[in-house]
Amino acid sequence: MPKHNSLPVWESQPLPTVSQKEELQIMKKNKIPTFLLAFLPLLSLALLHAVPAPAQDLVFRYPQVNEPAHFDVSRPVRELGREVPLPHSPKLIHPVRLPKSQKLAGAAGGVPGRLADEALQMSAGPLISATIGLNLPGVSINGPTLDCGNVLGFLLAPSDVNLAVGDTQVVQWVNLCFAVFDKATGAVIAGPIAGNQLWAGFGGPCETQNDGDIIVLWDKLAHRWLMSQNVFSAPFLTCVAVSTTPDATGTFFRYAFPQANGFPDYPKWGVWSDGYYQHNNAFGGPNGFGSEPCAYDRAKMLKGIPHARQICFFAPTIFDDSMLPADIDSAAAPPPAGQPEMYLGSIDNTPPTSNVIYSYLFHVDFDNPGNSTFTGFGGTTPISVPIFTLSCGGSGFGDCVPQKATSRKLESIGDRLLYRLAYRNFGDHQAWLVTHDVTTATGQVGERWYEFRAPENSTSAAVFQSGTFAGPPGDTNFRWMGSIAMDKMGDIALGYSISNRGIFPSINYTGQTAGDPLGTMESEATIVNGTGSQRDTGGRWGDYTSMALDAADDCTFWYTNQYYMDTAAFGWSTRLASIKFPNCH
Repeated sequence: MPKHNSLPVWESQPLPTVSQKEELQIMKKNKIPTFLLAFLPLLSLALLHAVPAPAQDLVFRYPQVNEPAHFDVSRPVRELGREVPLPHSPKLIHPVRLPKSQKLAGAAGGVPGRLADEALQMSAGPLISATIGLNLPGVSINGPTLDCGNVLGFLLAPSDVNLAVGDTQVVQWVNLCFAVFDKATGAVIAGPIAGNQLWAGFGGPCETQNDGDIIVLWDKLAHRWLMSQNVFSAPFLTCVAVSTTPDATGTFFRYAFPQANGFPDYPKWGVWSDGYYQHNNAFGGPNGFGSEPCAYDRAKMLKGIPHARQICFFAPTIFDDSMLPADIDSAAAPPPAGQPEMYLGSIDNTPPTSNVIYSYLFHVDFDNPGNSTFTGFGGTTPISVPIFTLSCGGSGFGDCVPQKATSRKLESIGDRLLYRLAYRNFGDHQAWLVTHDVTTATGQVGERWYEFRAPENSTSAAVFQSGTFAGPPGDTNFRWMGSIAMDKMGDIALGYSISNRGIFPSINYTGQTAGDPLGTMESEATIVNGTGSQRDTGGRWGDYTSMALDAADDCTFWYTNQYYMDTAAFGWSTRLASIKFPNCH
């Protein structure tokens, strides 16, 4: 039977005390939840004897059904004032990491060695045919334009930079501010605005806490915006705002949903025809570590119905994390009617199930929640992919990306698939695109990318093409923190960060036309050259970036990422650029 949960109204919910807030900041700064510190000796001992459980053996039982803790309609965003900044010290935001099988195996000396990359692009591609249209400075922290630090009164890292593209606007959201741009001219319409200001007047932690892990999406089927961030102290919440019109500066339906399974870290979202889908890495709940996929009643949220349900599953495991729900890229070709949402995640290059990515299906029934299921693909079948080695020499985690003018290295976050999982339906087949960071034979980090395909009305996805882009032969630069998508002609754009001891971290992109050889990318081009490096001791770089499609023409890509204008501990800037292939009209 499904479990039904609800929270009382805000007036009866205690807000976090000062000590709880201080504890949260300690947790964030140290990258380890404080409630786990007492268990680290036992956990370390357990790691020495741990045998990673196959991801397909996970059992997600008993849907948890939640009603919103609170609902209302916001004032227009264009009327929101800036917060009065209070002085704070620079800080790291939500740096919790869910251990993966590779990390656990590493504790027991079991990280696989560097393997020959079966998908490595061995020759330089032709000159990149996709060109840049608008190339705009985005929200920064302590930067010359759109300074979020000035709004907040403190500096922070990482940026968690992402964006979405609507009918006439582009919304960019970073930690911990967002801004709205005119899509045609690039002019700033609103912002930067502190993220929690979107919940001004809402009451409770959604309004009072600005914890980050932000996502903005454009619902291409409904022409609405979805904006979300989580609350990282009890009561743990997902704060969701759905615009009432296509105007991101207008009003929003606002919801606060409980997250009963604990601290909801690294949330990722996707729009599907029957729901809004999310995944959290859950910490500190009654069942310990876990993987938490959730579905939200899109139909009711678009209408502003207060009692829109959230249905979640939870698997208490420390071996799988950071799944991505598919996100529709074209309103003209939605998924087949009734097809469940696909999640991809749990990249695995350890025996006995080496070089696979696991697929999961979420079937949701909001009217009869007990009928909802979250299952492994085919019950037990992983998707085989070409051999790869996780970034940072095989561990997939740690600081290994070099920069110019500093000995500090940057985190690759190579233990997971990178946001988004882009979905497109071509009628005769469906395509899902995603990327992650890998180590090449010469030691630098490159971008492994995939196009998975399945027949129409099927979820039996398999690799159609894949490649590892590490630049031309002899190139030793590190490429990481990518995001990928496909236009209506089948052209692919891949954006990423690039750095090395001789260059500052910069933002590049590459791409493939539908006529290019499978598994290859054209040459790369630069969106912006960095002129500084990041010196903070955390090494956190971005955590994720975003390649989005303009649904109005189904051709124009928009990419956003971070860079530094000056070498500093906390002082990143961002860029957002439109990219288009000449054959897409």
